[in-house]
Amino acid sequence: MIKAILFDFDGTIADTVSALREGVNLVMEEFGYPTHTDEDILQYVNRGARELIRRAMPEPEAGDAELVDRAYAYYNKCMEKVFLHTKEPYPGVAELIADLHTRYRIGVLSNKQDEYLLRLCEQVLLPGSFDATQGVVPDKPTKPDPYLSGRLAERLGVLPEECVMVGDSDVDIATAANAGMEHIGVLWGFRPEEFLREHGARHFAKTPRDVIEILNQIERSEKEKGKC
Repeated sequence: MIKAILFDFDGTIADTVSALREGVNLVMEEFGYPTHTDEDILQYVNRGARELIRRAMPEPEAGDAELVDRAYAYYNKCMEKVFLHTKEPYPGVAELIADLHTRYRIGVLSNKQDEYLLRLCEQVLLPGSFDATQGVVPDKPTKPDPYLSGRLAERLGVLPEECVMVGDSDVDIATAANAGMEHIGVLWGFRPEEFLREHGARHFAKTPRDVIEILNQIERSEKEKGKC
């Protein structure tokens, strides 16, 4: 039985690429490295802020863990200046989440820094439309490890297997699989359908409203299995 829906943030709730690029390029300029385009950032995202910075750094510097840590620490300071530059969700997403909140517990699960995630959700989503958020915390594993999803499920008062993960990336697919959840891949985000399908996605939402119909299909399928 589905009791909660967990939404990824970057590429699912909102297009954050420009804000991420601003933060990354402030670091690159500080360290004397080449800056990046939005298209570059799309190739680096989804695996946490430290990995984003490591991928943005040139070789051989990207292989120096101590240097990466220094760049990552500076990135955290830079993001404090720019992360709220993401002002709006994708069209229809805020309304979708508010609608689903009448039926399910709603959580937001992201590899974005935890201290920024809640403030972003409060800025871009409708008031009262979500119950809890969970971002990356120091010294704990990031998605696709099941640690963060398990922590969010606990805060929502549900079991991980009672959740459905909604996200736009291979990391979200793996997160759902590792936590024993269903996954819905969204096609308005950072990754195309072919890519998601290659990484194991089975359900695809072209528009936010499609998510509701897919959830209805999953619930009907679960009921049919229960009759067998």
